[in-house]
Amino acid sequence: MNLTQYKYLLFDLDDTLLDFKKAERRAFKKLLSNHNVEYSDDLFEKYITINKSLWRKLELGQLSSKDVTKGRFKHFFSLLNKEVNDENYDKEYRVYLAEGNQLFKGVPELLKKLVQTHKLYIATNGVAATQRTRFKNNKLDEYFDYIFISEELGYKKPDKEFFEKVFEVIGSENKSEVLMIGDNLMSDILGGNNFGIDTCWINAEDIENITDIIPTYKIKSVMELIR
Repeated sequence: MNLTQYKYLLFDLDDTLLDFKKAERRAFKKLLSNHNVEYSDDLFEKYITINKSLWRKLELGQLSSKDVTKGRFKHFFSLLNKEVNDENYDKEYRVYLAEGNQLFKGVPELLKKLVQTHKLYIATNGVAATQRTRFKNNKLDEYFDYIFISEELGYKKPDKEFFEKVFEVIGSENKSEVLMIGDNLMSDILGGNNFGIDTCWINAEDIENITDIIPTYKIKSVMELIR
């Protein structure tokens, strides 16, 4: 892929630069262990289904991020016939979620190269405190000029307003010099497309795109940006 036509690169965070699935499973295991619930892959998949459903509703504008984080563990533990303080459980979970090195292999080398030729930014949905902690813990602040987080901006990907806020900060008046890079068709690619900037879809699992959301580029790994 030839990136020379772009000056600004907007990166999604989870499952683009950071291995969110790995971090998520680890945090979930620790949460269950602390509350005397035996972990199983089946329970984890049930939680993932609930969580994805709630975040999908956020992308559609049906829920806020607080609705998501306050509701997911209440829903999950109801499957086990347990009533929990969902807000406390979520805070505990997000502490675990922020721990450890979560970068995909090769990402530091990728960023060291790209930062020499481009202005780099993070554009992420999610809980601000958690995302900022993970951003700093993984030393991404060494490479990125700014991290845009939906909770702080008041808008989320794929909202046009999210990208308008981004452009206000980066100072670009030319949409053709900006590329949005991410793994989520609905938030990253649709958001970029609707705003009129080029998009790069990271399709690590090579899933079939049965939507009408068409990225400018498609790659299997973020490392392909420099190959």
